[in-house]
Amino acid sequence: MSRSASSDTANSVSPPEIEGQLERIFKSPGFRNSQRLRRFLEFTVRCVLSGATDQIKESVIGRTVFDRGSRYDPRIDSIVRVESQRLRRKLDEYYATDGRGDHVSIKFEAGSYIPIVSYAAPERGPQHEGAGREGAASDLSPQTIAVLPFDNQCSDPEQEYFCDGVTEEIIFALSTIPGLNVIGRTSVFALKGLARDARRTGARLAAGTVISGSVRKVGTRLRIFVEMVDAGTGEVRWIKHFDHVTADNLFEIEEEIAHSIAGALQKTLAPTMSRRIVSGAPNMEAYLLYLKGRHRWNDMSVEGYRSAIQIFERAIVLFPSYAALYAGLADAHSHLAVWGGARPREAFPKAEQAARQSLQLNPLLPHAYSALATSQAFYQWKWEEGTGLAKKATEMEPSYAFGQQVYGMCLLATGQMDDARACFERAVTLDPFSQRTNRILGCALYLERRFSGAEKWLEAALTFDAHSVHTRYLLVHVYLNQLRYDDALNLALACDTNPPDPLSLGALGACFGYMGRKEEAYAILARIATLAESGYIDPLAEGQVQISLGNIDLAVECVSRGLDARTLFSAFLHLDPMFDSLRGFPKFNELISKLRQ
Repeated sequence: MSRSASSDTANSVSPPEIEGQLERIFKSPGFRNSQRLRRFLEFTVRCVLSGATDQIKESVIGRTVFDRGSRYDPRIDSIVRVESQRLRRKLDEYYATDGRGDHVSIKFEAGSYIPIVSYAAPERGPQHEGAGREGAASDLSPQTIAVLPFDNQCSDPEQEYFCDGVTEEIIFALSTIPGLNVIGRTSVFALKGLARDARRTGARLAAGTVISGSVRKVGTRLRIFVEMVDAGTGEVRWIKHFDHVTADNLFEIEEEIAHSIAGALQKTLAPTMSRRIVSGAPNMEAYLLYLKGRHRWNDMSVEGYRSAIQIFERAIVLFPSYAALYAGLADAHSHLAVWGGARPREAFPKAEQAARQSLQLNPLLPHAYSALATSQAFYQWKWEEGTGLAKKATEMEPSYAFGQQVYGMCLLATGQMDDARACFERAVTLDPFSQRTNRILGCALYLERRFSGAEKWLEAALTFDAHSVHTRYLLVHVYLNQLRYDDALNLALACDTNPPDPLSLGALGACFGYMGRKEEAYAILARIATLAESGYIDPLAEGQVQISLGNIDLAVECVSRGLDARTLFSAFLHLDPMFDSLRGFPKFNELISKLRQ
């Protein structure tokens, strides 16, 4: 393979996806204990990622991977040829077994040391619940739409913000139209800067209609080009140019484009378009601050949520009438509490106040209804009210993937399992490349005790962020319920970060407890107790270890403290397999009854 060909291959699959795939392969039985094959594969893949395929040759591999020294002569020592044959065979075995459902393929052609990295055939991704990732052209619905990030063809890099704003506006506008499935921002922006073949993109996102465009600035004028392509046939269904002077209101330009696309789809924009996220912003600076806050929130980490709170709070000081900022602030506060970064009794009231302020400023903002639903259901335990708010958000914006997740969580907490799963599956369909959508479906299947399915979706989530401790935490408990203690322990050890994540640290202690390594489990309890001396720790961090050790009274005490604190995990006590060993004890059952009082 030439250098240019290998570069094209690397560019068609995002680096985070490739990193995640490497980790999946390395954890498989065929590679877990083979340091040589792991080094061989990692070296060649990283050369492709960096564009240094000229380094992938027998002499370099022998010295770099197999430590043969500067005098290595491939004509005398055949180790690279022998190991490359073994690597190809092991990869074939992996994709025929453990990697059968993986959506990224890494393979070697015979006689070549350069790996081919690509998306797998249409059967890629978790298939156990019927929610496929990539379909044949004949299966693509024209009502499923992917709006790709608009290309900036201007020399001014600041124009990139406007290009992203146009894309965001169109996604949000079309998301309010019933009957359409609009692919979410996370997934389409994952393709930013990559090749724009509409048929291939449509297949990857399971979208029958692909919208793309570009922005060019000539003097004082903006020329915006937009086209709509049938992803099944590659046929251009609609095309238009928009010309404006740069002094025009940028939000009005975006609105005109969105209305034109809706008209081409023979659809009418919903009434919520009159007060949407983008045009509700007083100016582009306010909107960009909102995007930055959401970007940090999408990191899905305690540090990310804290950073998002800071950004939203600073932005609110500057733009106190911009409703979307308050909705973002509410989501950041509530998720910080969910993952143990703040006391729920401190964070959720702030989240509720921000959500209500957002609705006061803009009663037509779906994101604010989802944010308020989270507080009402999972902090106030007002299940009916919370579920109603979440449902309203999905009705106002049917293609809002996160809204579908909040609605699904409310349904799940109230025992409506099938309806909840349908929401989570729709969220994955709307945003297939999102760690959040894949993870929450895996979590739901775990709560349903569908452990094999949960494992597949959580593994899929890791392909988008291979280092997410919270996704790994959930996967550890899936492994524990499958009695795969060694796998659970290996993964939990990888979650032992510095500084430690308390819930993940507790999962490590639980592994030790279930494996009978009590001394190590108690050492973890001591570490958790030390952390609690300097700040809030979710009681579940300790509780999962006490359960594994069979300390029933202490475990029930942790459950009681979690309920008093109103942690989100407490809302699923009646479902979570983690607590099965406590279900025969009256005190535990009394605690569960509090959830419905």
